[in-house]
Amino acid sequence: MKWVVLVIFGGMGLASLIAGLVWGAKRAALFRTGLVAPGRVVAMHQGEVVDDEESPRPSYYPVVEFQTPDGRSFQFKGSTGSSSPEFAIGAEVDVRYNPQKPEQAQLAKFSHFWLGPLLLTIGGLLALFLASGVFYIFGDIEGGKSPAGRSIRARMLEARGKAVRIEGRITGVRERSRGRYVFICRGARPGSDWEEDFESEELGVKPEGELIGRSVMISINPDKKDEYSVELGPLLEEIVKKQSR
Repeated sequence: MKWVVLVIFGGMGLASLIAGLVWGAKRAALFRTGLVAPGRVVAMHQGEVVDDEESPRPSYYPVVEFQTPDGRSFQFKGSTGSSSPEFAIGAEVDVRYNPQKPEQAQLAKFSHFWLGPLLLTIGGLLALFLASGVFYIFGDIEGGKSPAGRSIRARMLEARGKAVRIEGRITGVRERSRGRYVFICRGARPGSDWEEDFESEELGVKPEGELIGRSVMISINPDKKDEYSVELGPLLEEIVKKQSR
């Protein structure tokens, strides 16, 4: 599952990132070597997009005309549309164009020149970040040994009706990382007289020592040692109340 998520979201993110960088590189080259000329909005191109309610609404793109120093006229459509016309017909605008290929032109305004590549690049980075995060979470759920991963796997087991519940007791508190604590609970698996330790999920506060010895229920996977969940239940409410006093 984690590999499917990585391939789909990671692939989309990488493609978007590459497209945004390539688009941005072309704009950067045009900005560096292009010439600036006055232009005029001569028309408004109307396209359609779909909003959140899946009803079509118009999107307007300015059509701009400009002239090169040798008197030739060129027209192009702006790259960014808006729900209402951004410019009036006849409005004067600045244009940046490739002197070798004047048909490669764009409005010099930030929203038309840089916004598209910027959003595409950021979208690609976010998709890659999301893919890596989901990959880590699914990896932890499938085979990780953190308290959160074990707990999630155990709850998934409960949902399938394959979990076994045993009674245990709290025997101690352990600091797993700076400011993060877990209860150490002891209990015996069905058919065994030997007790083993089970860790609860991490807590953001240090529990009081008076909770040592309290009974808890532990849901376990009888076939896999690392799949279990300590059910703290009302103990969490006690911890919160004591910390708020």
